[in-house]
Amino acid sequence: MPRIKCTVKILIVLFTSLIVIFKLNQFSQQSKDFFIQKNKIIKELDQIKHSELQLNYVVSASGLYLYKNNDSIIKAIKNLQNDINHLLQNNYFKTEYYPIYKDIQTYNTFITNKINTVYEFQSYNSAIKNSTMYLALLLQQFSLEKTHKPPIYKKKLIQTISTVFLTKNSMDKELIHNIDIHYFSTVDLHNEALNRLNKMFTAHLKIFQKYYPNYNTLLHKILNKKTEHILNQADNNIYKLSVQKLENIKYTLYFLIGFILLFTLIVIALIIKSEKENGALNLLTNKLQENIRVDNLTQLYNRFKYDEDVQHNTYYGFYLINIDKFKYINDYYGTKIGDKVLQKVARILQDIVLESSHNFLYRLGADDFGILVKNSSNIQNTILEYFEKNDINVGEFQFKISVSIAYTQEKPYFEHANITLKKIKSSSRIKYLQYSKEIDNKQQILQNIEKTKILYNALKHEKVVPFFQGIVDVKTQQITKYEVLSRVLKDDGSIESIFPYLQIAKDNKLYSNITKSVLNKSIQLFNENNIPFNINFSIEDITDKSILEILYTIIKTNPRIMKNITFEILESESIHDYNAIKHFIEEMKQVGAKIAIDDFGSGYSNFEHLLNLDIDFIKIDGSLIKNIHTDKNAYNIVQLINTFAHQSNIKTVAEFVENEAIYTVIKEIGIDYAQGYYFAKPESTIIFS
Repeated sequence: MPRIKCTVKILIVLFTSLIVIFKLNQFSQQSKDFFIQKNKIIKELDQIKHSELQLNYVVSASGLYLYKNNDSIIKAIKNLQNDINHLLQNNYFKTEYYPIYKDIQTYNTFITNKINTVYEFQSYNSAIKNSTMYLALLLQQFSLEKTHKPPIYKKKLIQTISTVFLTKNSMDKELIHNIDIHYFSTVDLHNEALNRLNKMFTAHLKIFQKYYPNYNTLLHKILNKKTEHILNQADNNIYKLSVQKLENIKYTLYFLIGFILLFTLIVIALIIKSEKENGALNLLTNKLQENIRVDNLTQLYNRFKYDEDVQHNTYYGFYLINIDKFKYINDYYGTKIGDKVLQKVARILQDIVLESSHNFLYRLGADDFGILVKNSSNIQNTILEYFEKNDINVGEFQFKISVSIAYTQEKPYFEHANITLKKIKSSSRIKYLQYSKEIDNKQQILQNIEKTKILYNALKHEKVVPFFQGIVDVKTQQITKYEVLSRVLKDDGSIESIFPYLQIAKDNKLYSNITKSVLNKSIQLFNENNIPFNINFSIEDITDKSILEILYTIIKTNPRIMKNITFEILESESIHDYNAIKHFIEEMKQVGAKIAIDDFGSGYSNFEHLLNLDIDFIKIDGSLIKNIHTDKNAYNIVQLINTFAHQSNIKTVAEFVENEAIYTVIKEIGIDYAQGYYFAKPESTIIFS
C-alpha cells in the first residue's frame, strides 16, 4: 500500500512537472514572440517612415533639379509599397494589434492616392523641366546672336528667366504673375532669327505659366504631413498596447515563480526517495549510450563509434568500402530489398573482418563500410575475391555485387579515403587504390576557395572592369570597333583575365553579376563616345531575366546606342534552347543591334543553326587562325567557313591574328575583319580613329 501511494505521488509530481514545463515553455515562447514581433513591427514602421521620406525627397529633387530622372521615384514608390505590404502581411500584427492594423490600412489608402498624385505631378514636372531647360538654352542662343538687340528686351529677357527659376525653386506661385508674356508675344526685334528665337521663348513661357499652378498644388499635396501623423499615432498606440501586454506578462511571471517555489519544495521532499532508483537508471543510461554507437539496420558500429575510436586509439590504417551502384538496387527493387542487401553485405564483411581480432568494422553511410586495422593487412584481396566469386541472394532475387575499396594510412582517415574513393569511381577499371598525395585534390579546392574570395571582392568593390581590343578592317587595317573583354583587378595591382573565374562564378551564382557590371560600364563609356562595340553574351545571359531587364531599360531610355552594339554569342554544346536564342536575336535586331557567333570552328560548329539564326558576323575561333599559315587543314576549314558565310551574306572575323604571316593568309582568303595582338592588345582605354 505505501508503494502504491509513493507511485501515485511520483505520478502526480511528474504530471505537475509536465504542466509546469509546458506553461513555462509557453510563457517563454509567448514572451519571446512578443518582444521579437514588437521590435519587428516598430522597425517596419520606421522603415515605412524612412521610405515615405525618401519618396518625398526624390520627388522634391526631381522638381528642383533639371537633369534628375524618374528611376529614383519609381524605386522609392516600389520600396514604400513593399514596406507597407510587408507589415500588412504580418499575421501577428493583424491579430495582436488590430486597431493599429486598421490605421495602417487607412495609411495605405492615403499612400495609394499620394502615389497617383506623384504620377500626375511627374507629367506636369516633365513639361515644366523641359520648358525651363529650353528657356536657359534659348537665353544662351540669344547671347550668341551677334545681331543688335534692344536693351529693354535684354533686360526683360533676363528678368523673366530669373523669375521663372525663382518661382520654380521657391515654390511661390504668386511670382508667376510677374512674368510679362504679353511683352514677348507682341515685341518685334526686326530680325528673322531673333524673332524666331523669341517665338520659341514665348511658347515655353506660356507652357510654364499654364502648368506651374497645378505643378505647385500637386507638390504641396505630395508633401502633406497627414500620412506622417497617422504613422506617429500608430507608434503611440503600439507603445500603449505594449505596456498593457507587459503588465500581463509581469503578473503571469509572478504566478509562475510562486508555483515553481511550491513545486520545488515538493520535488526536494521526493528526491530522497528517488536515490534508490539511481543504480537502475545508470544501467539504463549505459545501455542507451551503447545503442547510439550501433547502426540499427546492420547492428554494426556506426559513424559515432568510428569517430570515438579514431580519436582515442591508434590504428595502422583504414579501409573505406563502397557498394558499387547500390542506388540502382534501391531504385529498381525498393528500399526494403536494398536494406536486406545491406544486411547481407554487413554479415559477409563481418565474417571476413572478424577473422582477426585487430580489425574493427563500421557502417559509415548509406552504402559505405569502414574497417580500422591495427596491423598491416591485405584484407582488400579477400573482400574483392569474395564478391567476385559469389552472388547475394535476397528472397527470389539474386544480385551480383561489386565493391570499391580505398585504403589510407594517413589521418584524417575518412577524408583521405573518401578522396581516394572518388578517384576509383572516376575509373571503371580500378577497384582498389591506396591514398597518395598525388591524387589529393585539396590543393585544387583551396585554389577554388581563393579564387572565389577574389571574385567576391572584385564584384563588391567594382574591380571587374572592361578592357577593349580593337577589331580592324582587313583591307584598310583601321580599327572599326572594339570587343569588350572582362578583367579582374586584384588587390596586389595585377590584372587577370576573367576566364579562370567563369566556372567559379557559375557555381556560386555570380555569373550574371559579371555580365551586369561589364554591360553597364561599357554602355556608359561607349554612349559618351558613340563608338561601335562587341560584348559577349552566353546562353546563361540570354535566359537571365535580370540581364534582359537591363537591356530593355537601355532600349527604352537610350535606343540610339543599340545600333552600335554587336552581341557575340558563344555556340557550344551547352546550348539547348535555340528558341530562346532565336527570340533574343529577333528582339535585338529589331532595335538595330547586330549579332555575331563567337568561337565558330572550336569543335561544335553547326552550319544548320547559322542558317536558322539571323546573324551578321561569324568570329572564326583562334585555334584555327593561329596555325593557318602552317596548317593546310586549318587553311581549308577557314576557307570553307568564309565561303559559306559570304554566300549567306554574313561577315567574317578572324581571331588570334598574332603576326603578319597570319594576316597575309586571312587577307588572301577574303576574311572581312581581324582581331589580335598584331593589330591591338586589350587595353583599359580606347583609341579610336
